[in-house]
Amino acid sequence: MKKNKNEEFPNYIPLYYRIFCKIRKLKRQTGVRLNEYKATKKGPIDIIPDGLNAFTSPSGLSKINRKEVINKSGMWIEEDLSSPEIKKVVDNIESLKELLRSKNLRYTSSAGTFVKRMYTPESERRKLWENAWVFYHSQVKAEHRALDLGGASTAFVFYLASLGCSVKVIDNDWCCCGTIYNTNYVAKKMKWDVEAIDRDIARSIPFPDASFDRVFSICTIEHLSSGVRRRMMREVRRVLKPGGIVGITVDYDHNRKVLISDKGLRFGYRHKLFEEIINPSGLSLYGNDELVDIAPEENFIGAIFLKK
Repeated sequence: MKKNKNEEFPNYIPLYYRIFCKIRKLKRQTGVRLNEYKATKKGPIDIIPDGLNAFTSPSGLSKINRKEVINKSGMWIEEDLSSPEIKKVVDNIESLKELLRSKNLRYTSSAGTFVKRMYTPESERRKLWENAWVFYHSQVKAEHRALDLGGASTAFVFYLASLGCSVKVIDNDWCCCGTIYNTNYVAKKMKWDVEAIDRDIARSIPFPDASFDRVFSICTIEHLSSGVRRRMMREVRRVLKPGGIVGITVDYDHNRKVLISDKGLRFGYRHKLFEEIINPSGLSLYGNDELVDIAPEENFIGAIFLKK
């Protein structure tokens, strides 16, 4: 099915910016294909082995107080979403989406694009869990300065801004659909204090030490190579204020056919989570320090909270 131009881009994004995105997309796709070709010849690079998985045993699950567990996989999604405190956040996010739609302003799907057919019920439900779970357990306040890594034009970023938070977003619009432009356009129309910066996350974070009360990465960090993940987490610690909280969700691309680096981060592989996220950050787990994963092999979503 062919995309129409206003489905691929919000209709208020100017022609010159659409052309810029198209050229950027062509360059990126060429680079990806070249790297895939190299990977088929030499194999993937820069990998930390997954190690053994460490799923919580059935006997261990019976001892867990679910209300106290926040660092965990997403296998209790429906139960979590039905809890009063999480449901309230979900309802607020959904109300914000409706408000944006009524003003003909756009936000991205769980796939990071504006294409309507990518808003599948299952993926959007998972995204709601990620957004509401991370927001609630990060204890966000209106006066907070927040940094989001990779979330330009997401409902999560717009929700933070709608509550009065001062939000900075670092993203490089990987899908080349105008998410940076759209974030700043929506912010101006809604009079929100949010700014999206077009910058590769592999580079240093362009803010002074201790700049932010909260830092978020929603389903982004698993798309980076191992080395970039570790460098990013060191930068996160640098820009986080003392007492600040980091909320991260991870994904796992287990169906990827050609590996350029690796398959991402699966919540159940504790070794890799510690080696690539927790240890490089120098931060402490916030909440339960025994990660809880009841996911089968094919599941992939999980949430982690860290504190300085």
